[in-house]
Amino acid sequence: MFKHRSLIILLFLGLVLRLSLVFIGYHGDLNNNISWGTLAYSRGLNGFYGSSDASEWPYSAPNQPPLTLLLFAGLRLVWEVTEKIILFLNANIPIFPSKLVWFWGDKGMILLVKLPSIIADLLIGLLIYKFIKRSVKYGKKAIVPFCFWLFNPLVWYNSSVWGQTDAVVNLLGLVAVFALLDKKLERFALFFALSLLFKGSLAVFIPLLLIVALKQGHSVKKWILSAIYVLGAVFLTSVWFHPYLDLPIWLFNLYKERIMPGEIGYLTANAFNLWYLVSSGKTPDSIQSVIFSARTVGFIIFGGFYLLILQKLRKTFDNHTVFFSLLLVALISFLFLTRIHERYLYPLFPYATLLLLPIPEMAFPLVILSIIHLFNLYNLFWVPSIPILEVIMRNSVLPSVFSIITITVFIYLLYLFLRQTSLLKK
Repeated sequence: MFKHRSLIILLFLGLVLRLSLVFIGYHGDLNNNISWGTLAYSRGLNGFYGSSDASEWPYSAPNQPPLTLLLFAGLRLVWEVTEKIILFLNANIPIFPSKLVWFWGDKGMILLVKLPSIIADLLIGLLIYKFIKRSVKYGKKAIVPFCFWLFNPLVWYNSSVWGQTDAVVNLLGLVAVFALLDKKLERFALFFALSLLFKGSLAVFIPLLLIVALKQGHSVKKWILSAIYVLGAVFLTSVWFHPYLDLPIWLFNLYKERIMPGEIGYLTANAFNLWYLVSSGKTPDSIQSVIFSARTVGFIIFGGFYLLILQKLRKTFDNHTVFFSLLLVALISFLFLTRIHERYLYPLFPYATLLLLPIPEMAFPLVILSIIHLFNLYNLFWVPSIPILEVIMRNSVLPSVFSIITITVFIYLLYLFLRQTSLLKK
């Protein structure tokens, strides 16, 4: 009972911390999210994606998958219903606080748009706790990685201050990974499909997780059921936007042309990685590097390390090797692919946190990467305002130093990964 009470108290403190930070920053990305939700609710979903011409949209054309837009439209519906209730209560109950009317009108959508990510990163912490709690060897210390995740500044900064949705997509991905490790193929397929329908950022995990699923030797029946679940999820989330027979073709083209390429075709989109060392400015990734373009070089480096990781996974196959493989794939995609945003390192952190107890050597690189990633999130956002830090970040080589350190940490983690013979003994 005491342990459950402690868990609830910690979750409550984590929630209070996040809610207290919701209004200290307003990133420009929220303009898109709120605008898309408002327009999707008012115009309707059928044909909502429309033209990609930015002039037809208040901020930018929607470039997020269907499930994300369904969430934003749903949040706008909640805002509208809540506003009507507040106005009714204010008009009919004299003691009703009128300031709530103004608060909801000015800040209600900001709170609603940030709330799913806040809830999601709390749930990720709870999932981490629950998974480690199952371990005979490490279960009694599960509260340690749980607290590390819950109060890690980069986690609540991403959801509460910035208001990004990385926590939501990674929650879906984490549920999928845990289901796969429990050999529940259908549940894995469903939740991983939902993660891709929410955002495509975890697509880099597909080859690795597919190999894990194949090595588990599932029956043909399970594969067929999994495919049905995936198709069902795709249909139910996408048909609202394109209720026509060519839905599969439309969805493929949407991902190919609007979602996966991204808006910024530069070497780096403020990510402290290899390409930041080449050029931190607006240099297109189409520039030639000897024979190939920079974008192609990035894919070649990424692919080479990916094959090395898969080779190790094939030889040492247990839960924690899978976690280590996933965090390394997240790291190599962040470091070596072009067009990477600063937030794209986020998928590393849940799996690195899961390894804190079984691999004590993980603690130092995880802390270092957490600090650097927090600085990376702060860079160009500058919330909260710390003038001296902004001057240092703008006018020094510190971001390049952070890039070099991150690459160095990767080399150490790769060495640690390759020298392990067995990371988990059940």
